[in-house]
Amino acid sequence: MKSKILIFIIIVSVMTALFAAPALAASNIVKITRPDGNEVVEKPIFSICGVCTYDETFIEFQYWDKVTEKFQPLETTDGDLTFKVGSSKLFGKNVELKYKGENHIKVIAYTKATKEDPQTKDYTITYAAEKKSLLDNIRNWLLDKF
Repeated sequence: MKSKILIFIIIVSVMTALFAAPALAASNIVKITRPDGNEVVEKPIFSICGVCTYDETFIEFQYWDKVTEKFQPLETTDGDLTFKVGSSKLFGKNVELKYKGENHIKVIAYTKATKEDPQTKDYTITYAAEKKSLLDNIRNWLLDKF
């Protein structure tokens, strides 16, 4: 009787690994640590960081193009459209925001096994004009007057 239960447990474990794990994998490929939700920033360069669950995870960024009304590839400041996260499982990349005001950014993560069903996460990053200090305002006013 014990051997039949053991065989049953082994079969269930193998079946779960074969069918359930790949189906759930796309939903948990990467945890984005920055942004931690929608953000308002004062600089046009924005950092996106995360921790991957698997080695060799591929990451892409896209932005909502207001002209074409479609998501377009967003190049990192390193010039990458897609990059691979290796065994460290950590990444941090800078992107240049396309617009003053709202920027809709999509983070896409996948492995070779989940390329057809990637994990996606959407963020709204609002690029506000850089705040000027009171001294900057006084200096600019004086330069305009004299």
